[in-house]
Amino acid sequence: MNYAELERQQNELAMWLAQTDWQVFGTLKWTDGHSIGEQRAEAILRKYFNSLDKTYFGDKMVAAGHRIERAVFRHMGTSNSNLHYHFVARPNTNIAAFCETARCAWEEASSFTMGYENTWIGGVRDVENAVHYGLHEYKTLGADTLFLPATHCAQPRPTPKPIHQLRRLLVRKAANERTKETALRRAAIAARRIR
Repeated sequence: MNYAELERQQNELAMWLAQTDWQVFGTLKWTDGHSIGEQRAEAILRKYFNSLDKTYFGDKMVAAGHRIERAVFRHMGTSNSNLHYHFVARPNTNIAAFCETARCAWEEASSFTMGYENTWIGGVRDVENAVHYGLHEYKTLGADTLFLPATHCAQPRPTPKPIHQLRRLLVRKAANERTKETALRRAAIAARRIR
Protein backbone atom coordinates (compact mmCIF):
# COMPACT_ATOMS: atom_id res chain seq x y z
CA MET A 1 0.00 0.00 0.00
CA ASN A 2 1.34 3.42 -0.90
CA TYR A 3 1.87 6.40 1.40
CA ALA A 4 -1.12 8.40 0.07
CA GLU A 5 -3.50 5.49 0.69
CA LEU A 6 -2.16 5.02 4.24
CA GLU A 7 -2.57 8.73 4.94
CA ARG A 8 -6.15 8.67 3.61
CA GLN A 9 -7.01 5.67 5.81
CA GLN A 10 -5.40 7.30 8.85
CA ASN A 11 -7.37 10.53 8.33
CA GLU A 12 -10.68 8.69 7.90
CA LEU A 13 -10.06 6.57 11.00
CA ALA A 14 -9.10 9.69 12.98
CA MET A 15 -12.29 11.50 11.89
CA TRP A 16 -14.40 8.47 12.85
CA LEU A 17 -12.73 8.09 16.27
CA ALA A 18 -12.88 11.85 16.99
CA GLN A 19 -16.70 11.71 16.82
CA THR A 20 -16.73 10.00 20.23
CA ASP A 21 -16.46 12.17 23.31
CA TRP A 22 -13.43 10.37 24.80
CA GLN A 23 -12.88 11.25 28.46
CA VAL A 24 -9.58 9.49 29.28
CA PHE A 25 -6.21 9.09 27.54
CA GLY A 26 -3.61 6.65 28.82
CA THR A 27 -0.12 5.35 28.12
CA LEU A 28 0.63 1.75 29.06
CA LYS A 29 4.31 0.84 29.12
CA TRP A 30 6.35 -2.21 30.08
CA THR A 31 9.38 -2.40 32.34
CA ASP A 32 11.27 -3.31 29.14
CA GLY A 33 9.28 -2.67 25.98
CA HIS A 34 12.17 -3.84 23.81
CA SER A 35 12.24 -7.41 25.11
CA ILE A 36 8.64 -8.27 25.98
CA GLY A 37 7.12 -10.59 23.41
CA GLU A 38 4.04 -9.40 21.54
CA GLN A 39 1.95 -12.43 22.56
CA ARG A 40 2.71 -11.95 26.25
CA ALA A 41 2.10 -8.19 26.01
CA GLU A 42 -1.24 -8.67 24.25
CA ALA A 43 -2.39 -11.26 26.80
CA ILE A 44 -1.53 -8.92 29.70
CA LEU A 45 -3.25 -5.99 27.97
CA ARG A 46 -6.46 -7.96 27.38
CA LYS A 47 -6.40 -9.20 31.01
CA TYR A 48 -5.92 -5.60 32.19
CA PHE A 49 -8.91 -4.21 30.31
CA ASN A 50 -11.01 -7.22 31.28
CA SER A 51 -10.27 -6.53 34.96
CA LEU A 52 -11.35 -2.87 34.53
CA ASP A 53 -14.54 -3.99 32.79
CA LYS A 54 -15.34 -6.39 35.62
CA THR A 55 -14.66 -3.70 38.21
CA TYR A 56 -17.21 -1.36 36.63
CA PHE A 57 -19.78 -3.82 35.23
CA GLY A 58 -19.37 -7.13 37.06
CA ASP A 59 -18.84 -10.64 35.70
CA LYS A 60 -22.34 -11.21 34.32
CA MET A 61 -22.51 -7.98 32.36
CA VAL A 62 -19.00 -8.48 30.95
CA ALA A 63 -19.97 -12.02 29.91
CA ALA A 64 -22.96 -10.46 28.14
CA GLY A 65 -20.60 -8.20 26.16
CA HIS A 66 -20.78 -4.94 28.11
CA ARG A 67 -17.44 -3.17 28.42
CA ILE A 68 -15.92 0.26 28.90
CA GLU A 69 -15.95 1.99 25.52
CA ARG A 70 -12.33 2.36 24.35
CA ALA A 71 -9.91 2.44 21.43
CA VAL A 72 -6.46 0.94 22.02
CA PHE A 73 -3.42 1.88 19.91
CA ARG A 74 -0.27 -0.22 19.50
CA HIS A 75 3.00 1.72 19.19
CA MET A 76 6.60 0.69 18.60
CA GLY A 77 8.30 4.03 19.32
CA THR A 78 11.00 5.81 17.33
CA SER A 79 13.31 2.79 17.65
CA ASN A 80 10.59 0.61 16.06
CA SER A 81 11.21 -1.96 18.82
CA ASN A 82 9.81 -0.37 22.03
CA LEU A 83 6.33 -1.90 22.30
CA HIS A 84 3.80 0.13 24.28
CA TYR A 85 0.14 1.05 24.04
CA HIS A 86 -2.03 4.14 24.27
CA PHE A 87 -5.78 4.22 24.72
CA VAL A 88 -8.72 6.56 24.81
CA ALA A 89 -11.76 5.58 26.85
CA ARG A 90 -15.20 6.78 27.82
CA PRO A 91 -15.94 5.19 31.19
CA ASN A 92 -18.91 7.49 31.98
CA THR A 93 -17.99 7.61 35.65
CA ASN A 94 -15.88 9.85 37.88
CA ILE A 95 -12.79 10.48 35.71
CA ALA A 96 -10.28 11.02 38.54
CA ALA A 97 -11.35 7.83 40.32
CA PHE A 98 -11.29 5.87 37.05
CA CYS A 99 -7.77 7.12 36.21
CA GLU A 100 -6.49 6.15 39.66
CA THR A 101 -8.06 2.70 39.37
CA ALA A 102 -6.68 2.25 35.85
CA ARG A 103 -3.15 3.18 36.97
CA CYS A 104 -3.30 0.79 39.94
CA ALA A 105 -4.76 -2.01 37.82
CA TRP A 106 -1.93 -1.57 35.29
CA GLU A 107 0.72 -2.01 37.99
CA GLU A 108 -1.11 -5.08 39.32
CA ALA A 109 -1.63 -6.65 35.88
CA SER A 110 1.84 -8.22 35.70
CA SER A 111 5.44 -7.99 36.84
CA PHE A 112 6.20 -6.77 33.29
CA THR A 113 4.08 -3.60 33.58
CA MET A 114 5.33 -0.19 34.67
CA GLY A 115 4.57 0.85 38.23
CA TYR A 116 1.81 3.19 39.36
CA GLU A 117 4.21 6.12 39.70
CA ASN A 118 5.43 5.75 36.08
CA THR A 119 2.05 5.22 34.42
CA TRP A 120 0.22 8.19 32.91
CA ILE A 121 -3.56 8.01 32.61
CA GLY A 122 -5.57 11.22 32.76
CA GLY A 123 -8.45 13.23 31.38
CA VAL A 124 -8.57 14.15 27.70
CA ARG A 125 -8.06 17.83 27.00
CA ASP A 126 -8.59 17.68 23.23
CA VAL A 127 -10.24 14.64 21.63
CA GLU A 128 -8.80 15.26 18.15
CA ASN A 129 -5.23 15.58 19.48
CA ALA A 130 -5.63 12.42 21.57
CA VAL A 131 -6.89 10.44 18.58
CA HIS A 132 -4.19 11.81 16.24
CA TYR A 133 -1.50 10.92 18.78
CA GLY A 134 -2.91 7.42 19.10
CA LEU A 135 -2.76 7.01 15.31
CA HIS A 136 0.56 8.76 14.67
CA GLU A 137 2.34 5.46 13.89
CA TYR A 138 -0.30 4.43 11.34
CA LYS A 139 2.01 5.10 8.39
CA THR A 140 4.52 2.63 9.87
CA LEU A 141 2.24 -0.05 11.33
CA GLY A 142 -0.83 0.36 9.14
CA ALA A 143 -4.08 -1.16 10.40
CA ASP A 144 -2.15 -2.93 13.19
CA THR A 145 -1.98 0.44 14.99
CA LEU A 146 -5.56 0.01 16.19
CA PHE A 147 -5.36 -2.97 18.55
CA LEU A 148 -8.77 -4.54 17.96
CA PRO A 149 -8.62 -7.37 20.57
CA ALA A 150 -8.74 -4.74 23.35
CA THR A 151 -10.82 -2.08 21.55
CA HIS A 152 -14.52 -1.94 22.33
CA CYS A 153 -17.00 0.27 20.47
CA ALA A 154 -20.22 1.77 21.71
CA GLN A 155 -23.32 -0.20 22.52
CA PRO A 156 -26.34 0.62 24.69
CA ARG A 157 -25.11 1.46 28.18
CA PRO A 158 -26.20 -1.11 30.76
CA THR A 159 -27.28 0.01 34.17
CA PRO A 160 -25.59 -2.16 36.77
CA LYS A 161 -27.30 -2.41 40.14
CA PRO A 162 -25.84 0.45 42.21
CA ILE A 163 -25.19 -1.64 45.32
CA HIS A 164 -23.30 -4.29 43.35
CA GLN A 165 -21.19 -1.68 41.59
CA LEU A 166 -20.55 0.11 44.89
CA ARG A 167 -19.29 -3.12 46.47
CA ARG A 168 -16.91 -3.76 43.55
CA LEU A 169 -15.65 -0.17 43.64
CA LEU A 170 -15.03 -0.29 47.41
CA VAL A 171 -12.99 -3.47 47.03
CA ARG A 172 -11.10 -1.82 44.16
CA LYS A 173 -10.50 1.35 46.23
CA ALA A 174 -8.88 -0.71 49.01
CA ALA A 175 -6.65 -2.40 46.42
CA ASN A 176 -5.78 1.03 44.96
CA GLU A 177 -4.63 2.25 48.37
CA ARG A 178 -2.34 -0.77 48.80
CA THR A 179 -0.88 -0.28 45.31
CA LYS A 180 -0.26 3.45 45.86
CA GLU A 181 1.37 2.74 49.23
CA THR A 182 3.72 0.25 47.58
CA ALA A 183 4.55 2.77 44.84
CA LEU A 184 5.31 5.49 47.40
CA ARG A 185 7.52 3.08 49.34
CA ARG A 186 9.44 2.27 46.13
CA ALA A 187 9.87 5.98 45.39
CA ALA A 188 11.14 6.66 48.93
CA ILE A 189 13.65 3.81 48.71
CA ALA A 190 14.84 5.06 45.32
CA ALA A 191 15.22 8.61 46.71
CA ARG A 192 17.30 7.31 49.64
CA ARG A 193 19.59 5.44 47.23
CA ILE A 194 20.25 8.63 45.26
CA ARG A 195 21.39 10.51 48.37
